[in-house]
Amino acid sequence: MVALAMWLWVFILILALAFFGGFASGRWQLLRHNTGEALVADTIGGRLYRPHLLLNNVTLKTEHGTTQIDHILVMDAGIFLIETKHYGGWIFGDPKGRQWTQVGFQRKSKFQNPTHQNYGHLKAVQALLKLPDESFRAVVVFTGDAKFKTQLGPDVVQLPELIDYLETERRVLFDEDQIAHIVGRIEMSRLRRSIETDEYHLNFVRQRFKTSGL
Repeated sequence: MVALAMWLWVFILILALAFFGGFASGRWQLLRHNTGEALVADTIGGRLYRPHLLLNNVTLKTEHGTTQIDHILVMDAGIFLIETKHYGGWIFGDPKGRQWTQVGFQRKSKFQNPTHQNYGHLKAVQALLKLPDESFRAVVVFTGDAKFKTQLGPDVVQLPELIDYLETERRVLFDEDQIAHIVGRIEMSRLRRSIETDEYHLNFVRQRFKTSGL
């Protein structure tokens, strides 16, 4: 009986370590992600002078669940869907590939091509607003000290390049009243952010990855 009790306690300890290890890992991923989001928001808020309004961490319902968008920047030149990646190391990828690779500290890891991920965000906002395709642009911003080792595409930039990218000469599409109207439509449709909303979306994404084989 003593041996059985001892093994039971060992089993409970293993389960607890696994649970809290996964919990801590998830929270670390969230913290890293939030750091990137904050850097992008601060950069836009402090350095972008074209007429604009910025929405951060927008969760929208879709036909298949939810989609969570790091930033929606509504400015006179269009609506920019911004996906943030706070990564370091070397980044390798093909703009059309399903996965990219991060290499650093003798470790190699795969991650979903963020331009594909952001395309889903773009389609969700297009469906909501029903504006011409030329009104939308999807951009991926790396906010860490990552170095691109392959050409990742014209809409993938590092944080110091973001303002130049946004201020590239483009045709004016919206005046300030239209910008405010678009932001109001998004605000009316977004889900209120909470821990429950974040966890629901993360679970949805994990399940989608499992079924897609990623």
